[in-house]
Amino acid sequence: MNPFTRPAFFFRGRNVRLRNRRYLTLGKGIQVGDGVAIDAFGRSGVSLGDHVSIGRDAMIAATGVISEPGEHVRVGAWTAIGAFNVIWGQGGVTIGTHCLLGPYVVIVSENHSIDDSIVPIRDQGHVRAPVVIGDNCWIGAGAKILMGVTIGDGAIIGAGAVVTKDVASMSVVGGVPARLISQRQGGETP
Repeated sequence: MNPFTRPAFFFRGRNVRLRNRRYLTLGKGIQVGDGVAIDAFGRSGVSLGDHVSIGRDAMIAATGVISEPGEHVRVGAWTAIGAFNVIWGQGGVTIGTHCLLGPYVVIVSENHSIDDSIVPIRDQGHVRAPVVIGDNCWIGAGAKILMGVTIGDGAIIGAGAVVTKDVASMSVVGGVPARLISQRQGGETP
């Protein structure tokens, strides 16, 4: 059964592409913009909580290469995934509730191995590590979140930041690589 025909789904844009639908779990009130692509194939697939919105031309995939299944992409309730986002769940991506992801955000949970300078990079394999984003986070436009990173509740990631290390709850970070800019009221000093 096409999950988008269920009453729980109330808005779907044009040219939405779904692959491996049997691995897709949807909450109520999902909104999907034009040109969105979701490939749910993975050990635990793709799960979208209630009232998740996905902006136009975003791409979500639980696996990059079919021969090596990825883990999952889980998105909590009331989270907004911005236009042109790329979320790859090979190592697992979990995004909390009430999060805002600006346009062009990239979240990757896998990287290439590069230890051997003689062997082509594509033949050296890869490493995977989960990405976890807490509740009520704001990820600014064009930010990149790399594998193995945990972002605490209430954190803000500045536009264009490249996050390579964990971010404490209620922190504001920015830059390349991302560094602490300030602490939000109610947050603990790292």
